[in-house]
Amino acid sequence: MTALHIFLLALATAIVGLGIFYIRADRETMTAAEFRADSGYQTAALPGGVTAYKDYGPKDAPPIVIVHGGTLGSMAYEGYVPPLVADGWRVINYDQYGRGFSDRPNTALGIDMLSDQLLALLDHLGIEKAHLFGVSLGGGVIARFAATHPERVRSLAYQVPVIEGVTLTASIVAARVPLLGKFLARLVAVPAIIARGESFGTESEEARRVLAHFTTLFKVKGTERMMHDLMTGDALSNRMADHQKIGASGMKAQFVYALDDPEIAAAQVEAALAHYRSPDVHQYTGGHFFATAHMDELPKKLTAFFKSAD
Repeated sequence: MTALHIFLLALATAIVGLGIFYIRADRETMTAAEFRADSGYQTAALPGGVTAYKDYGPKDAPPIVIVHGGTLGSMAYEGYVPPLVADGWRVINYDQYGRGFSDRPNTALGIDMLSDQLLALLDHLGIEKAHLFGVSLGGGVIARFAATHPERVRSLAYQVPVIEGVTLTASIVAARVPLLGKFLARLVAVPAIIARGESFGTESEEARRVLAHFTTLFKVKGTERMMHDLMTGDALSNRMADHQKIGASGMKAQFVYALDDPEIAAAQVEAALAHYRSPDVHQYTGGHFFATAHMDELPKKLTAFFKSAD
């Protein structure tokens, strides 16, 4: 056997071994419909797929829509709901496509897809105009939505919003490797995303419930594909042009962010808010998930801002 034959045999063996490892690393065992069956969420059959949501408070109260971030779904933001409802708001908390209890459509997950989902949900609920509260990627989604559908927005509240993309983490770099991105997404990127979610904290029963939900959602068929789309498509792209357009319209906005956020640079947030007229600004420390330590005050700042904007 020649050296070339030995090399080719070793290469073939390695490829087969990696293929078997890749198949065995598949986490996805259930459909989105199975996952949400006992969730307690309502569902809306929208053009892009089934959207899971919860609708709180009086139907005739001014509405607030919570738009979650890139990985943690709507359940992570349930803590905002009771104080907002107690202050007289109608609150919609929903899962974006590819996350939580909503569908994983067979189309690429992008910023316009997520904006269209929000529009379709408002139409389904009969909401003409709403206050929008977006966190991280959700901040990018509401900026895109407000830039394209300003007539449907009362005001905007951004928390650690994606402005010019995010810091290139190991998971994003792995997912973007040419030809090998989907392979590395399963073996490197998704485990890194799960580890990131685990940093959300487990100090309370609610936090443990959110973490259990978060880790389980990766068992839903299509989640890995949509996470790959999230990291490689335009969902995390630059939204500065949208902020310029929104700011020029005079729309009221609140910016809440962390000066030491390792994922969303404070300088980017400050460059965006400079386009707005007298934005309501609140600075914190504590990183990207700083809000977990300030849940006693953040809903109060939200409701005070939304009332001033009505």
